[in-house]
Amino acid sequence: MAERLDLGANLNEDEAAISQMAKRFRGPGVSFATPSDEPSLDRQSGDSSQISNDELQGFLLDALDEADKHEDEYELVEFDNASEVEAEDASRLPGEPTGRMVDVPLTPQPGTSPGADGVVCDSCGVSNPSGMRFCVQCGGSLGAKAPSATVAQPVTRRQPRPPSAAAKQPNPWDVHLISINEDGSDGISIPLQFLETTLGGDGDTRFPTDAFLSPQHARLYIEQGKLFIEDLDSLNGTFLKLSKEIRLSPGDSFLMGRQVLRFERFEQSITSKTKSADGTRYMGSPAPGGNFKVLQIGIGNVVQNIYCLPEAGAVLGREKGDIIFPNDKFMSSRHAQIYTGEDGQTYLVDLNSSNGTWSKIWERTALRRGDYIFMGQQLFRVHIGQG
Repeated sequence: MAERLDLGANLNEDEAAISQMAKRFRGPGVSFATPSDEPSLDRQSGDSSQISNDELQGFLLDALDEADKHEDEYELVEFDNASEVEAEDASRLPGEPTGRMVDVPLTPQPGTSPGADGVVCDSCGVSNPSGMRFCVQCGGSLGAKAPSATVAQPVTRRQPRPPSAAAKQPNPWDVHLISINEDGSDGISIPLQFLETTLGGDGDTRFPTDAFLSPQHARLYIEQGKLFIEDLDSLNGTFLKLSKEIRLSPGDSFLMGRQVLRFERFEQSITSKTKSADGTRYMGSPAPGGNFKVLQIGIGNVVQNIYCLPEAGAVLGREKGDIIFPNDKFMSSRHAQIYTGEDGQTYLVDLNSSNGTWSKIWERTALRRGDYIFMGQQLFRVHIGQG
C-alpha cells in the first residue's frame, strides 16, 4: 500500500486556505498566461483581474459547500421503476454520459387536468400546451410542486467501486503529480507507486483536512505508461483545465472565475404561433433563437440564474461579452466563448483568460504531461517522464 500523505495538514483555517487558492492559478509555477508573442485580450483592455492578494475574497470554491452542511436538508430522489429510467435515457443525446442529475418524476397534483387541450396550471388556472413543465402565465411548476427556493434538487451518487488488483501492482513508469502551492510555485511531488491510486479525504493519497474532497474523490490509472483519471461520483467533481476547445453536451459543467456553470437544453419549446385552448396566441419576449441555456449553480446545487444562449452562441466574461459577471474579480474581461460549430455541435473554448476555464469530467479521461487537475482545494500538474 502506498504511503499515506497528509498534504492538507499544513493548511491554515478553511477561510484562510480558500482566500489563498487564487494564487495557485497566477503564480510563477503555473503557466496560464498568454505567451508574449500572442496578444492578450485582457492586456489590451486593461484587465483589472490581476488583483492584489489583499483583495482576494474567496475563490470559486465558495460555490461548492461541504456535504455535511446540506445532507440533512435534502432527500435522495430515485426512479420508482425501470420504465422511467428508460424514458430518461431515451431523452439523452447520443453519446451523452448518464448519471448526472436525477429529475423528479412528475406527479399530477389536485386541480391539474391534463388532456387534449393541454395542462391547466394549479396556481393561476391558465391552460398550457401539452408537454410543458412550467406555466407560460405565472411560471409555476406544472404537474409537480415547485421546489423550495432554499433547498436544491439533490444528486443521487453511487458508491465508488473498490480498488482493483492494480492498486497493489508496482508502477514501473515515471509518473507523478506535482502539487501547486498557494503562491503558484511547485510544491510536493507525489509519485504514483502503483498502477492504480485513489485520491480523496480517505484514499491511498489522503487530504483529510480538505473539506471539499469526498472520502474517495477520484482514481488514477496507469496503463502502458499512460495516465488516466476517473471521478468517483464525488460531491464537488473533478475538473481539468481546457487546453483546447471541447464539445458540450447537455448536463456538462464548467468553471470560470468563481462561477460554477452548467450547459443545458430547454425542457420545452414554444413557437410564436402557439395558441391556448381557446385559440388565443401567447404574448412574450422574443425567443433567443437557440435551444440551449447556461445555468449558474450556487451552493447546494441551487440554480441562481439562467442565461439563454442565442443560436450562434455567446461570449462570457467580466466586462465584455453576451453573458457577463461584473463582480467576479477572478474572471477575465473576455473569458470564454460558447459557439456552434460547422457540424452543428456546441463548443466551449477559453479566450486566453488569466485563470483558465475548467471542464468537469464524467468518465475515464486520458491525461497528458502538463495537464492541470483541480479537485476540492487541491491543484495538481501532471508529470509523465520520457520513455
